[in-house]
Amino acid sequence: MSQEFHKVHRLTPLLRVWTLILAIMAGVAFNVNASTWAALWGLVSGAHEVALWPLLGSIAVAVVVCALIWGLSQIWWNATGYRITEEELQMKRGVLNTQLRSARFDRIQAVDIVESIIARLFRVAIVRVETAGGENSSIEISYLTRLEAEKLKQALLDAAQHPSATPAAAGERQVEGGVEKQALVPEIPIMRSVLSAVLSVSTLLTVVGVGIMWLTPIGIAGGVPFLAGMLPSVWNLVDKSWKYQAQLGEGVLHVSYGLADRRRQAIPLERIHAISLSQPLLWRLLGWWTVSVTVVGYGADTKRGGTSKILPVGSKELALKVLEAVGPLNAEEISRSAQPEHLSTPNYTSPAAAKWISPVDRSRQGVTLIGPHAEVAVVHLGRMVPRMAVIETTHIQELTLKRGLIQRQLGLSTVEFNLVPGPVSMAAKDLEYDQGMELLQVLRQRKLPALQALPGLEEGLD
Repeated sequence: MSQEFHKVHRLTPLLRVWTLILAIMAGVAFNVNASTWAALWGLVSGAHEVALWPLLGSIAVAVVVCALIWGLSQIWWNATGYRITEEELQMKRGVLNTQLRSARFDRIQAVDIVESIIARLFRVAIVRVETAGGENSSIEISYLTRLEAEKLKQALLDAAQHPSATPAAAGERQVEGGVEKQALVPEIPIMRSVLSAVLSVSTLLTVVGVGIMWLTPIGIAGGVPFLAGMLPSVWNLVDKSWKYQAQLGEGVLHVSYGLADRRRQAIPLERIHAISLSQPLLWRLLGWWTVSVTVVGYGADTKRGGTSKILPVGSKELALKVLEAVGPLNAEEISRSAQPEHLSTPNYTSPAAAKWISPVDRSRQGVTLIGPHAEVAVVHLGRMVPRMAVIETTHIQELTLKRGLIQRQLGLSTVEFNLVPGPVSMAAKDLEYDQGMELLQVLRQRKLPALQALPGLEEGLD
């Protein structure tokens, strides 16, 4: 590839501080006194004579300030750029203190395109590259034109999936040539997104909180902290399912969604470690489910608005279709052993003694191992809120057997599956102690991938 750094969009320095510029403009507008506005109106209408020099002086100052801002942004813009080498993506920025960040292709986990409100107004976008690492391991390239962003995204995905291929060929690939994509999740209707948020626990708590503030002496002032904490979660439910759709193409899951900030994520299927299906209590009235995934490199919380829900809301049939597309089970195995609302062929279940710890969920707790060497584990939990999680056992990092005080008295144990950080958690709850030890030993014999199979990742070993 060319060793020259490519420039970002010329408006990037200003778009990065657009809120500050808007605040300054608003401050100036609100602080201009009435006489100034009257003088301007008199000049335009010709109703009376106006002294021009003060007005011209003010305009000249405004022009100088704008020119100064533009000139300073030019210096910042000249010091910012990105390039793709034979092995990595590099991003540089900084005038006084230069920063150079890089991401090796074999450590790229996902590539997203993010379009905030201001970016959509100027028809530009951010390319966000998630890498295997700790906090703040992602790289943002902002801003690019939409076409440039799509080309860069495709080049990085190609390089990440085929590190031995020539990056130059990937970089020159035309988006219009297009990777054939298979529709997986049709665009979610807006009314379904809104209704799913209305039927969520967060929304119900918010409504109850507003009612309490209205009917009791607490008042608005006392309830503001509560609303400040609850409203973002309600907003996220709507925002991350707004016009959501998902497609599959060449081993990559492409999703797009967003009301305020439009986001297009590209998640390589090989980076998906665990999948969970769940059904919130009130969604049972409509038969809706949601599907979440743990993606290596995304961490426990998705960063800056990314989503881990590859089906925010949909029917059971659609949820199982998504599970088959991104998970390790085929349709027959799912039908036989991975129905999300009930246990079908469990290998390990909670005994009758577990009713003292889990009186409601006991009969819905169990683990199913699939394959001659337990290649896949399916965990069921919950009666009121059914949950099911699926994982290839090679992706289990560690195993932990726990026994609480009451569990020891009842002869029970819980086997926790320690996974890479993410929204999916798995545990075989309240098994007989002997069964817990047996499950532990079976899973300790699982096949572990060679470290070179997933370059840049560290697999936990027992």
